Amino acid sequence: MARKIRVNTTNSKVLDGILFITMLKAMLVSKSKVLAELVNYGNSANFPGLGKLVEYKGNYIRVIK
Repeated sequence: MARKIRVNTTNSKVLDGILFITMLKAMLVSKSKVLAELVNYGNSANFPGLGKLVEYKGNYIRVIK
């Protein structure tokens, strides 16, 4: 079973079909060795109000907050 992270509009954005998560969410995800490998710090974007976002290549669940 693949592990999934839970994201919402306050900690992530989907741009061109790619999920970008905030640095805070990336730090929380990287506590898990398996999930840490799915964060790509080399591909990032700046988004107004959220700051720097980094690419996440794994499975995720989008929740409404």
